[in-house]
Amino acid sequence: MQVSVITPVYNAASFVTKAVESALEQPETAEVILVEDGSPDNSLEVCQQLAAKYDRVRVFCHPNGENRGAGASRNLGMQKSSCENIAFLDADDFFLPGRFSKAKEILQSIPDCEGVYEAIGIHVWDDAGLQRWTKSKRQPVDQLITIRKPVEPEQLGAALISGKFGSLSPDGLIFKKSVLDKSGFMSEELRLHQDTEFIIRCSLVAKLYPGKLDEAVAMGRVHGNNRFSAPRSQAQEYKNRMLFWMTLYRWSKKNSTPNIQKEIRNSIVRYTKSHKYFKRFPLQYFPTRLVWASRLLRLINYPRVILDMLKGQNRS
Repeated sequence: MQVSVITPVYNAASFVTKAVESALEQPETAEVILVEDGSPDNSLEVCQQLAAKYDRVRVFCHPNGENRGAGASRNLGMQKSSCENIAFLDADDFFLPGRFSKAKEILQSIPDCEGVYEAIGIHVWDDAGLQRWTKSKRQPVDQLITIRKPVEPEQLGAALISGKFGSLSPDGLIFKKSVLDKSGFMSEELRLHQDTEFIIRCSLVAKLYPGKLDEAVAMGRVHGNNRFSAPRSQAQEYKNRMLFWMTLYRWSKKNSTPNIQKEIRNSIVRYTKSHKYFKRFPLQYFPTRLVWASRLLRLINYPRVILDMLKGQNRS
C-alpha cells in the first residue's frame, strides 16, 4: 500500500521538519506533498530544503505565493497526489511509528473499505499553547481525539453530525482518492472547520471503517500559534461554527438524504440554543422556534437556506 501524505504549511518553519520526517519513517509513505501557503516566516525555505534532501518530498505553492487557507492548500495537495490512498498531516503535528499498520490491514482485508479513521493524541509544545488550549475550553490534553466506540460505516456520518461519540482529526484519517469523486474537495470558503466538514462529507458518501480508536497514531501539537485555539469573541466563534454548519447543510441538500438534512438542522438548533453568546437573550419571552430562528438570522447571511431549514423543521 502506498500513501500520499498531504501537509499544508503556514508559519510552521519550526515544526515542519519533524512532520515530514515522521511521515517518511512510515514504509507506506510514497510521497509527502508540502503546500506552502504564503507564510510570513521562512517556511518556504525550509520546505525547499526538505525537498532537496528527500526525493519523496514535493513542494507546491499557490499562484503568486498567495495565502489561501488550509482548505485550498489541502485541495492543491490532493490534486497533485499520485497515490491511490491519501492521508493528511498538519505541519505542526507528527505521525507515530506504525501510523498506517492497522489501516493497511483493514484496507487490504475489507473489500468495500474506502477509508479508515483512527485516534490522535495531543502533544503540549509550550506553556503559551497550553494556556490558550485551556482557555478555549477544549478537551483535556491527556485525552485522545477520537470516536469513543466503533461505528458502522453507514452510521458514521450521523454520529459525527450529532457529536455524541466524539470527533475525528484529519491526522487520523486515510482514504482512497476515488472518494473525492463523491465527496468533492474541501470548502475553500471556510477558514476554520473545513477539515471537519470534509470528514463528515466523506463519511456520508464512503465506507470508512474504524482502526485504532484507543491508541494514538499521530500527535497534534498544542503551541502558542495554533489557529484553532486563538482567542475569538463569542460572536465570531458562533459565526465560524454556523458557517461550517450551513456549508455542510447546503452540500447535503444536493448530495444526501432528508434524514441527514434533518440531523444537521437538529444539530444547528442544539448548538444555537446552548451557545454562550445568547446567555443574555430574553429567551423566556419567545416561542422556541422564534428563539433559534432569531439567533440564526442575527449572524448568518444565508436567508434562503435558513428559511428552507425552518420549513423543514416545521414539517418534521
